[in-house]
Formats: sequence, structure tokens, C-alpha cells
Amino acid sequence: MTSVCLIGNSHLGALKLGWPSIEAEFPQMELDFYASAGDSLGFVVSGNRLEPATDAIRQRLAYTSEKSGDIEANYDAYVVCGLLLSFVRAMQSFRQTLSTLRNSEQRYRDITVAATNNIHDLLRPLLFADVLTKLRQITKAPIYLIATPLPALERHPEIEKYGGYLKSTLLPAYHKACERIAQEFDATFLAQPSETTGPIEFTTRKEFYLLPPHNVAEEKAVHTHMNAAFGAIVLKDALERIRAVPSSP
Repeated sequence: MTSVCLIGNSHLGALKLGWPSIEAEFPQMELDFYASAGDSLGFVVSGNRLEPATDAIRQRLAYTSEKSGDIEANYDAYVVCGLLLSFVRAMQSFRQTLSTLRNSEQRYRDITVAATNNIHDLLRPLLFADVLTKLRQITKAPIYLIATPLPALERHPEIEKYGGYLKSTLLPAYHKACERIAQEFDATFLAQPSETTGPIEFTTRKEFYLLPPHNVAEEKAVHTHMNAAFGAIVLKDALERIRAVPSSP
């Protein structure tokens, strides 16, 4: 059996909801889900495991995993999901860089490189990277990184007014920054599957929203949550990548 540890915040919930619908396709895999909402997750390294930083976190992780709440080093693969890795943050940074440099004499290619570097520097200190750092202190197993879902157009209607240059360069810049960060931890970044994205490629299709589209704009969470169908597609993509990697002898 291949054991997979999934760590994240509330966005991991969609993957857990989607697991029953694809479980039969992965009979040789066992999955454990460890989730704590928002940015509340925190670990301390203790020997060959990650221990929750507080009792409250332990209770959340124990509840979602039905285990002790500790992250052990004996899993065959790890998936880190959400935890503030967000396209919305990248979008804001990219637009700010373009606004700053658009009146300069730099070529568009150089401006894009600068914007990509700024996205990297903005995302690198966030919670997901802290978890990656600590995982790498206890394991050399493959780690896969999944970002917070791409935004709902209902939450960010300004996206429709973006110019052609911004629309064509923003998502590739975000992916490059995420891939670079993942590589720094010998991890693999998994982009959101294209079958879940909308007419504007850096949004998520409305049929995958957890809430009805007319309620999404009023959702209290910073990022739109997705449903089990979305989770099944994203999780299947990750598990297929894990299955394709030869097992260690």
C-alpha cells in the first residue's frame, strides 16, 4: 500500500469530499487528511515527526485525520494544500508591479520577469512554505504542492476588464513562481487542472463552487471554497502523479 499524508486548511475539505468518488481507482493507496482552518496551522519538529503547536490545532488535526494529530515521517508521499498559497495574492502583486514599471523604458519581457520575482518573494514566507520547511526536516519522501483554488469571477469581477497582456502573462508568472518555490524544497507544484478553469483561465468554473454562484460574492472566507466534484478532479490528478513515481526499494 502507498500511504499519502495530506496537510492543509479548509480547502483540503474539497479533496476529502471528493475522495470517496475516486477511491476505487486507487485501491493500493491509503490517505490521511490533516486540516486546520485558515492560517491556524502550526507545527514544531520533534524528532521524526511534526507535532501540532497547540492543543487546539492537535484537536483539529486529530478530528480530520482520526489519528493522533502528529505528522509522522513514514508516509510514502505528502500533499500540502492551500495554506495561503493563493493566486489572488499573486494577482495583486503582479498588477502592482506592472503599474509601477509600465512607464519605465523596460521591455515587457523584463517587466514580466520582475513581476514573477515579486510574486515569488511575496509567497515564499507564507504558511505553506513553513510546512514544507518542517516536512523536509523529517522526510525525503515526495512532496506535492497544491494551491488555493483559482478565484471565482463573482468575487473578482474586475478580472473581466483586464487587458490582453495581463490576461496572457499573469497565470504563467504565478505558476513559474510556485514551481520555483516548490523546487527550493525538492517538491512538485501541481497546477489546477484545466478542466476546472473558466473561460478566463485563471478563474474556476462556477459548477465547482461549494455555494450557489449568487451566494459566492458574499462568502465570508477570503477565497471561494469548492465542492466534491472539484476535489475529486484535483485529488485524482495528485494521486496519479504519486502513482507514477516508482516506489523506493
